[in-house]
Amino acid sequence: MKRNLALPALMALLIPALFMQSCRPEEPDPFEDNVYLISSEVEMMKTKDNIISVLNLAATQYPAAADLIPDIVSGANIYSVTYVTEFQGEEVIASGLICAPTTPGTYPILSFQNGTNTQHSAAPTADPKSLQFQMIEYIASAGYVVIIPDYLGFGASKDMAHPYLHKESTVRTVVDMLRAVTEFDEDVAKDISVTTDCFIMGYSQGGWATLALLDVLENVYSSEFTVKAASAGAGPYDLSWFNEQVLGFTEYPMPVFLAYIANAYSTYEIYPNPLSDLFNDPYAGRIPGLYDGLQNSVQINSQLTTFISELFTAAYLSGASTSPDYSGVRNALTSNSIPGWDSDVPLLLLHGTADTYVMPELSEMMYDAMIDAGTSPLSCFHVTMAGLDHSQGAVPFGLASYEFFKTYR
Repeated sequence: MKRNLALPALMALLIPALFMQSCRPEEPDPFEDNVYLISSEVEMMKTKDNIISVLNLAATQYPAAADLIPDIVSGANIYSVTYVTEFQGEEVIASGLICAPTTPGTYPILSFQNGTNTQHSAAPTADPKSLQFQMIEYIASAGYVVIIPDYLGFGASKDMAHPYLHKESTVRTVVDMLRAVTEFDEDVAKDISVTTDCFIMGYSQGGWATLALLDVLENVYSSEFTVKAASAGAGPYDLSWFNEQVLGFTEYPMPVFLAYIANAYSTYEIYPNPLSDLFNDPYAGRIPGLYDGLQNSVQINSQLTTFISELFTAAYLSGASTSPDYSGVRNALTSNSIPGWDSDVPLLLLHGTADTYVMPELSEMMYDAMIDAGTSPLSCFHVTMAGLDHSQGAVPFGLASYEFFKTYR
């Protein structure tokens, strides 16, 4: 019988190698000592030239986008991250985008709170290449570390219903992502240093979220963060007033907003009333299934009605403002509205004059409330965008906000 003399020799070589491999120390987890940041993954890497090309394209439709080009000093890396936050006393894993300059340096934070979204596939971490998010992401190339939270109910937390227009959880989610950023430069983007200076901005739901965030950052977390300037556009700041106005309309074009807040408040018992107390059939029974993360606003609107008397019960329409049966609804709307306060942070409030989704009066009233509470008119500004509706105002809002922030860098 022939013997294979090569086999013992091969085994003699392999066994020590395998032993050495098994004994090799594991790579340390860069996130294991963190309180907030759990993970990070690169989504896109853009050069300075890439970003300038996108801005040149955007400038063909929005000429003001060209004004950003001289400020582009770096490429940008876009990361999706997960981090720890809390909702109703329970730990939740949330997610968002962090966009960092590729040029080493020290940079402030810019936090963008996005507008109303109902689709999981349209969340920031699910669709970072969408033009609306790219325009925000690329601000990093002008010398900011940009964050875009997913909000609860999207991204890593998509298995839960989104707590739409719930102030406490919205603010907590963004604050904890800001805290995660302070760990990000230690673990991931080690060539940059992130300061605790913040610029915050948002439109529609994001405008409301931005003012709620500003209030808390300025009055509760000032030892952690310094807000240098804030910009809020077309937000439903006074939910009680907004609700009263809508209930007085014959038609309202975005019933998706009305059912969204009711579904969230009912699901999380923010008020005690079931949907059937507010909505007529078949809508009361249909609403929970509409916010499954698979349908967009157009699809949801098509399964509701724009006629207020058909959407809401007669009892709610007649008793929303005064009936004890709806006191919980009134309290919830009041608690999640944004009151005015005496602020020292430069604030820009913008709103399109042709907005039929979120009434322009809401920004006027918010400005008046801030001034009445003691905020100086030298640091708080209300600017209208003539002739623009809710959708048309989004990009001009973003460009105006960027220019506003440059004043306070």
